[in-house]
Formats: sequence, C-alpha cells, structure tokens
Amino acid sequence: MKYFFIGVVLLFFIVSVVGFYSDFKKAWLSLEYFDKFYLILAAVFGFGNDLVKFLRWHLYLKKLKIDIDFFTDLKVFLCGLAMSVTPAKFGYTIKNYIIENITKTPFKRTLSATFAEMYMDFLMLSSISLFGMLYLKKVSWLGVSLMVVVNFFFYPKVFKNVFLRLRRILPFAVRRHYSILKDMSSFFSFSFFLSVAIITLCAWISEGISLYFVLTGFGLSMSVIKTTVIFGLATFVGSISMIPGGLVSADLTLFGLLVFSGVPAYIAIAATVLARIFTLWLSVIIGNGSLFINRKRFLTNLT
Repeated sequence: MKYFFIGVVLLFFIVSVVGFYSDFKKAWLSLEYFDKFYLILAAVFGFGNDLVKFLRWHLYLKKLKIDIDFFTDLKVFLCGLAMSVTPAKFGYTIKNYIIENITKTPFKRTLSATFAEMYMDFLMLSSISLFGMLYLKKVSWLGVSLMVVVNFFFYPKVFKNVFLRLRRILPFAVRRHYSILKDMSSFFSFSFFLSVAIITLCAWISEGISLYFVLTGFGLSMSVIKTTVIFGLATFVGSISMIPGGLVSADLTLFGLLVFSGVPAYIAIAATVLARIFTLWLSVIIGNGSLFINRKRFLTNLT
C-alpha cells in the first residue's frame, strides 16, 4: 500500500509541474467537457491489459506443470498487481511466494515465469518502440542500435549460451540461479514463444485502445495504431528508467508525445493523468483489494 500512496503523491507532483507549462486551469476545465461514456471503455481496456497478461502467466505455469486451477491462479495474479509500483516490478514475485504457500511448489521453481513475463514485456515494448520511431518519423539510431543489441543478448537461448561459457568465473550468487534461466529458456520453443508474443502484443494494444478512448472522450481523433505506439514508447521509457511504475519518466514522455502528435497541451496533461489512472492505478487498487480479500488464504504462514 505504501507504494500506492507514494505514487499518488508523485502523480500530483507531475501534474503540478507539467501544469505550469500546459495551463493547469484549462486542463481541469477540459474534464467538464469529457464524454463520461468513454471513461468506462478506457477503464475496461486499461485493465484489460492485465487480464490478457494473466493468460500468459497461466500458460507459463502450465508449461512448468504447476498444479493450480484457473480461478485460484487468477486470484494470485490479481494479488500481484498490488505490486505494480515497485522497482523493475520485482514486487511481482509475491505471486511466486503465494504459489509456494498454497501449492508447496518451491519459490525458485516458478520464478522463471515471472522473469519471462518481464522479458516478454520488455521485448514487445522495445519492438513497439522501434516501430514507433519509424511511424512517428523520430528515429534515433543510437536508440535503435541499443534496442537491437539488448534484445539479442537477452534472448534466453543466446543468454543461456553466454552464461554457460562464463558460469565458471561468475560469482556463486549468480551461478546458483542457473536452473531459473534453464526453465525460462524452455518457454522459447517457436510455437510457444509465438503464442506468448501474440498475447503480449494484444495486451499492449489494449492499453493503446484505452488511450484512444481517453482522447476520443475529449473529442480528438487518433488511430489506435498511433495511440498504441505512443503509449508503448512512453511505457518503454518508464521501464528502462527503473523508477517504480515508470513514474515521472513515463508520464512526461506520454505528455510530450501527445503534444508532439498535435494534442493541445492542456488536453495532453488531462489525457496523461486519465490514461495512467486506467492503465496503472486501477490495477494497483484492484490488486490491493484482491490481496486484502484473499489475505487469510494466501498470506497465512507466508514469510
């Protein structure tokens, strides 16, 4: 919960700072003319991103042969959303602790699924960002080069081969986690990888649709492709910043890209706040609610 309150404080700070540039008063007044019907659609697709990602998580557990039923796994996944605002989203490992607590499956056994989730999100966001730079005609060749190199090196099978060559000289703290990497690389057979990649792409498109409905509510017209690219770029910047939830970095990037795309500054700040509420804070709230409801079952004897 403390991350939620810290995030709210930072969100107000972002709004205040950017508000000086974008005319905060106009941004506030613009909300009066917002078509409230689109709030529902924006919320549905904003949270829909996480529901789609749950399917990916469930596939990973099935691949690992973890015996857990669909709806219990959904509850576990929702609890993990409470930790969305943590550095590099490592708070998501609470799911692994919960699964260990209710199924007696060792924590490290399912950790590969959590790392694979993070990797697939990074891979898809960087791919969307590459496409986005070309689509928006704002190509940074340094950025392109870094994305290609990082994605190639961190492709599990490549990283595994490098790890095998270096494991004898690496510290024991790193070498003892080889089994996690080995399990993770098993997720990348062509057919399974393709299925997971499609699910991940659909998840990020869902967030793009959420931003599309936010802008539509303000009477603006922008294609879903463009809103997906803009939101993907902003989220990618937030993820590489390593700031919990991409706070400040993702918000300012989203605001800047909207202005660059022709959205009036005062609407861009209002749209940024609404989009982040529906794609981040709504998940945190639902996650904390799920954690509270299921605390007796999931958190008993959890250390």
